[in-house]
Amino acid sequence: MKKQKELTWAEIKAMYAETDRRFKETARQMKETDRIINEKFDRLDKLFAQTREQIGGISRSNGEFCEEYFINCFKEDPTFMGEKYDQILEYVRPYPKAVIDDEYDLILHNGNSVVLIEMKYKARLNDVGKMFSKLESYRANYPMNKNYKIYLCLASFRFSKNIREKADEEGVVLIQQKGDKNEVISKNIRTW
Repeated sequence: MKKQKELTWAEIKAMYAETDRRFKETARQMKETDRIINEKFDRLDKLFAQTREQIGGISRSNGEFCEEYFINCFKEDPTFMGEKYDQILEYVRPYPKAVIDDEYDLILHNGNSVVLIEMKYKARLNDVGKMFSKLESYRANYPMNKNYKIYLCLASFRFSKNIREKADEEGVVLIQQKGDKNEVISKNIRTW
């Protein structure tokens, strides 16, 4: 068996110096890698923010298009369920005397009936249930209309089967685009 060479103090110091140099180089490289990664994540965050903003803009545009369509249809032909309406009110907020803070997308009004219409580009199942909070807030904010028939309506370009079924169960009226007109597609229509 060969005898191992004993290290001198100078050799040990040189090994520690080399280890320290390598450690510092590794730390520098890790710091540079972190900087590059953070820079890339910052760029990705900015891209995601821009994408979210663009998608949000598209969604707002779609919603505005939907609302404009239904509002214009009712302005052109202010009838609903065979009744003529003499007032068409858009984006109503009952200020300054609101009992319950709310906004109503579209209200049709005559001397006997009120039609509360919520307009959605893409209706969701929970939108049907939200109509009852609209009814509650409308009654609280407009007690002078307590003897009027009130229709709860959801207007959209498309309704899935489960939304149609839920609306029929609840008595909420669904209004859908048909060509350049509105069409009531509900079977079970109730007034409140």
